[in-house]
Amino acid sequence: MKRIKQLLAFLCTLLAGLSFAQTGNNLREKIFVAESDTIQLDSLSSINGSEILFLADGSIADTSFYTLDYFSSQLILKQPYPDTLRIIYRVFPHNFRQVMLKKDIRMIEPDGTGRVNPFAYVYDPSSGSDIFMLEGLTKNGSISRGITFGNNQDLAVNSNMNMQLAGKINENVSILAAITDHNIPIQPDGNTHQLQDFDQVYIQLFDDKTKLTAGDFQLTRPNSYFMNYFKRAQGGHFTTAVDVGKDKQAVNTVSAAAAVSRGKFSRNIIQGIEGVQGPYRLKGVENETFIIVLSGTETVFIDGMLLKRGQEYDYVIDYNTAEVIFTANTLITKDKRIVVEFQYSDRNYARSLFHVGNEFQSDRLKANFNYYGEQDAKNQPLLQDLGPEQQELMALVGDSIHQAIYPNVTVAEGFNANQIQYVLSDTVANGISYDSIYVYTNNPNLGTYYDVGFSQVGENRGNYSQVRSTANGKVFEWVAPVNGVPQGSFEPITLLVTPKKRQMATFGGEYKISKTTIASMEMAVSNNDINTFSNLDNENNSDIAFRLGILNEQPLKAGNSSDWVLSTKANYEQTNQNFTPIERFRSIEFERDWNIQNQVFTESQHISSFGAGVSKAGVG
Repeated sequence: MKRIKQLLAFLCTLLAGLSFAQTGNNLREKIFVAESDTIQLDSLSSINGSEILFLADGSIADTSFYTLDYFSSQLILKQPYPDTLRIIYRVFPHNFRQVMLKKDIRMIEPDGTGRVNPFAYVYDPSSGSDIFMLEGLTKNGSISRGITFGNNQDLAVNSNMNMQLAGKINENVSILAAITDHNIPIQPDGNTHQLQDFDQVYIQLFDDKTKLTAGDFQLTRPNSYFMNYFKRAQGGHFTTAVDVGKDKQAVNTVSAAAAVSRGKFSRNIIQGIEGVQGPYRLKGVENETFIIVLSGTETVFIDGMLLKRGQEYDYVIDYNTAEVIFTANTLITKDKRIVVEFQYSDRNYARSLFHVGNEFQSDRLKANFNYYGEQDAKNQPLLQDLGPEQQELMALVGDSIHQAIYPNVTVAEGFNANQIQYVLSDTVANGISYDSIYVYTNNPNLGTYYDVGFSQVGENRGNYSQVRSTANGKVFEWVAPVNGVPQGSFEPITLLVTPKKRQMATFGGEYKISKTTIASMEMAVSNNDINTFSNLDNENNSDIAFRLGILNEQPLKAGNSSDWVLSTKANYEQTNQNFTPIERFRSIEFERDWNIQNQVFTESQHISSFGAGVSKAGVG
């Protein structure tokens, strides 16, 4: 017991010494004889109220005897005192009267030689100029700070910035920019006619004839008959126009774009339900049911008429769930022909696109060339885990991509109560023996466990059905076939999505034969490879199409009245069997007008047309 007391006493003494060492390092003591009324005690600033001044007899002087400037640590005596003084005080680790400079102030001071100092800014109040020389720009934006916390997350500080710029950089070049330091994972609601694009981030420089855009932009249909598209992309876009010819009467316009495609085109033909305004679910090209539509890319037609988006107009759309609801202005019946074209987010592969265009225009001649290419990066899958076996399977199926089916079964490392796991089993149903059946289990004492993923293959096309279960996830159960017909809708397989490539090049133009006659032509070459992993079935990837036309507009004079114009035109169009457009280039009701819905053409299509009409400016 005595040793314990001695140890405690030693620890207390040690802690007291450490405490004094930590807190006493700023304690000062000076003994001096005042030769003047002002004494400089220290080079550091003193702590207010920490001083104690002792007179020669050991008494403590009050503030009527002295004043202490704490910032400069100067002791000022209010009356002479010839004897010895002793003062104890504490100091800060800084001198607050000392001027602190990041750079030497002499850099911006005149040097006396009369030379202009490049580092000095001379402000002229009468000029009203901007210190950053951006007085030609309109600037607006916001900076926000936020704190996020919850009962199951740590404290987080959020910082966002949005800025918009518009105006002139110099006499010739203008700028238009929308800049943000974060990505907004939401899209505007599709219930208004005009959309507010929150996620558009770009910088655009332009003058009278040249425009350069970097960031988010839209690619629209060029001056072409066969090439049609509307793409939302992220990358760079350049356009410039140059005057050519002896008298600079002709213009040559060049455009180029390289970007990452943000969406994939899809066209849905929806059968309306009597009296049901919606919602009608949209699907992707690969029949995907859960997709996200890119805002503002949709066009909706009913009976060939283009509809307007908005609650006060014809329809509203939820871009995140890909659902369309028609308003009371457009009543839906079973006879309505509904067509929806849109771009949707496809994350199977990284996708890039390129476009190059050239257009020449003079008094008599117009010529244009366009190239468009869009391809999946087959070595950069996003939502698919493609190994050598999956790639080899896709290489073997060629263009029969519906056969790219791979078992979605992996052997688990062991039993995991937090996952849905299956075991293999055999059974007998209706006197028929079946083996290799996957059965859900939560028994930890069985042999080999499997992680199984199921895909919906259609009614009566699969041998598994989803069942209700208390498990934390979807559980599927094997259903015995009846007379050889499957009774389920799911199978333990996955349909591999193949990487695709689509290209098109067009060349066309118009020539003014006379004042009243114009001849036109265009040729297009397409290449559509629906499986770039495979070299099989490539003979039907490419094909051509062309169009010829002539237009004559002959004035007809009727007395002293304004001229009437007789217009006659003739066109011939041929599209070969394997020609594949980027998007629809004909009218929305073309198939119905020619009664060729749901027909598969095994030969080239030939279309000839002739028309005549009379018109007058301001009439009709």
